[in-house]
Amino acid sequence: MTTLARTILSWLLFPGLIGPLWAAADGDSTSSETLPKDLELETALVLALRHSPLISQVRAQIKEQEGVLTVARAERLPRLDGVSNYDASGRGRIEGFGNIVVADQQGWNVDVQLSHVLYNGGARIANNRSAKARVAAAESRMRTVVDGLLLETSRNYFDGLLARQRIQVQEDAVGVLERQLQTAKAGFDAGARPQFDVLQAEVALANAKPPVIRARNEYRLAIDRLRRGIGLPYPEGCDADEVRLTQSWPNAQVNEQLGDLLLQGLTNRPELTELAEEIRAATSDVNAAKATHRARVEMFGTYGAQSLRFSGDSADNINGATAGVRVVVPLIDMGRTRGQVQQANARLEQIEAQEDQQRLEIEGQVRQAYFDYDEASDILETSQLVVKQASEALRLAQNRFEAGALTQLEILQSRLELTRAQLEEVQSLHTYNVAVARLRQAVGTIAREPSPELTR
Repeated sequence: MTTLARTILSWLLFPGLIGPLWAAADGDSTSSETLPKDLELETALVLALRHSPLISQVRAQIKEQEGVLTVARAERLPRLDGVSNYDASGRGRIEGFGNIVVADQQGWNVDVQLSHVLYNGGARIANNRSAKARVAAAESRMRTVVDGLLLETSRNYFDGLLARQRIQVQEDAVGVLERQLQTAKAGFDAGARPQFDVLQAEVALANAKPPVIRARNEYRLAIDRLRRGIGLPYPEGCDADEVRLTQSWPNAQVNEQLGDLLLQGLTNRPELTELAEEIRAATSDVNAAKATHRARVEMFGTYGAQSLRFSGDSADNINGATAGVRVVVPLIDMGRTRGQVQQANARLEQIEAQEDQQRLEIEGQVRQAYFDYDEASDILETSQLVVKQASEALRLAQNRFEAGALTQLEILQSRLELTRAQLEEVQSLHTYNVAVARLRQAVGTIAREPSPELTR
């Protein structure tokens, strides 16, 4: 299993533990870690999982739901309370027995009370199930965020690869044109070529330099987008143009048919798992709402002491224990329970409709991603063939130019066509790899190790 797969598995199974483990292993990584100067795709993905604020937000949501679950579990356990009271009354508020016995103006009592709900119509069980389902829903939401983050980081990395290869293509073109200019000057100096050939070569060379400048700027911008997505600063004294992407284009393809991919998407996508858990929680909320109009049975026990009002000494007291069972039967609540049940049912219906809509959305996303992949695959194959043809055409043109059978303009045109073909090839590689990543995200497998169906 790769480092990326282990990291993602840790995030999905133990979202609350992986942060402390990393902190223990690496120290205060949030304040000291920087973007590596040499960066592979897998490293970029792992760093994004470690440092992206999106992950922290969803982890906090999981903790929030775990707190709700803790409260729901606590309702099933006995409750122990300490209660104390002290009061002082004016003479006009004190009842006595004529002039014989007059109650004290001050009084106190101290009690320790144990209470436990034996039955409340199933509300405790329903609330516990609802809280568990919402914790599971939050964990599925984490998977959705992880999938989106992996796709965005991959796309940013591919943008950097595209800009890097554009720089290489344009620099190669400049190098060829510089040599072409030297050849034209040598021919002119020897009297074998006209000065027009030199001027053509100089113009072609000058026109080839601005694309190199633009490609270098595109690379800096792509690296900075990648850095911001990861959430790390540059190393001290380093900037975007000093970061090197050390990985070439992944060699991946999709061998499965559209029908199988649609089935995978409807099976694997965490959005559907999240909604399924939300439906379970909403169903439990309906049961909890219905339980509010059912009988409630509670056991209680108290041990305490209180002052004697007629002893004449505030230190005199009586103490002891009491115990009993309390039964509360709701009779008329003026439609409150009916309204709560109606609200809970409406929320359940909304989530069920949302689930149906999400299924349609996923099917549409898988279809679009598959069609984009199919198109990108065909264009990539065509562009690679064109590069081979343009390279051969330039080779033949150079031979004919050296033999005097072609003009300088024709050889420059052949060079331009090859550059165009090479740029189209790298753009096709970018589009193809982004399409593969989008398809893996659409079918819910981007956060796993590549399967044999997705790797050549």
